[in-house]
Amino acid sequence: MTNEQDTIERRIASYLQWNLPVTVAVDGQRLTTDGLMVNAQIYIPLKAYFRALDQKLNAGGFNVSGTYLGDQFEFTLGTKTLRINGQGFPLDQAPFGSNQEIYVTAAFVAVLTRHTYEWAASERVIMFLPLDDAEFEVSIAEFSPFSVLPRKFLSQDLGGDGEIPSLFWANAPEGTKSFAVFLGDEHPINAGYSYWNVIGIPEDWTSVTAQDDLTAYTQRKYRGVAPMQSSGYHEYLFYVFALDAEKVPFTGAINSIDDAKTALGQHTLDIGLYPVFAQL
Repeated sequence: MTNEQDTIERRIASYLQWNLPVTVAVDGQRLTTDGLMVNAQIYIPLKAYFRALDQKLNAGGFNVSGTYLGDQFEFTLGTKTLRINGQGFPLDQAPFGSNQEIYVTAAFVAVLTRHTYEWAASERVIMFLPLDDAEFEVSIAEFSPFSVLPRKFLSQDLGGDGEIPSLFWANAPEGTKSFAVFLGDEHPINAGYSYWNVIGIPEDWTSVTAQDDLTAYTQRKYRGVAPMQSSGYHEYLFYVFALDAEKVPFTGAINSIDDAKTALGQHTLDIGLYPVFAQL
């Protein structure tokens, strides 16, 4: 077994060991609770989460509502739609109630609070990371952040078209000499696999689109994402690295986002993120 295979297996094993204490880290707060695993998705207690953040949550029967950072939200237990300021967001799995607690998936919390999330296997910590504080901004023309990825951006093997989205960025930090773009699958089953590696993009570029000739910069061509069957929604993060060098030397292939951070780490000035979800 290779070291990479061993790392992936240990990460998945840690992820699957549930009904054990887990720590939820968000906005400077750390909440220790019992995590649940249902259909390959992490469930966490929403009431406890909101208590830790000192936010109010209203639960009457099956209907739940509240306010988070000025946004009005509502949902119904057992259904797969979350409404924020009247706009509907499809959910990966339906929230459910048990023993006076409301359980929701990590993806639900990410959409509601405008955070991305990572699973730190060695510490059993779900880390929620805010996007609102980012100065280095990333946007995509074809779909909004935290939305469900349109099928045309999925792999052709899964019935998609494998199209490249139109990715834009702004407010790059001073001293930026080049950019790198990656697309990581944050679901632990895929262990941060990167579907798209574009490295050495010139400093005067502010976007990459399907019309651009990326041949000279592409290490891994984008062919669409491919979430595993029956593993629920996967969170995908588009990463844009702002680098202080025109070319960053590294050896070997970059297969995951952890590989990218290791290879580019000493030259990284900032990282812009753009989250989206997909499932089969």
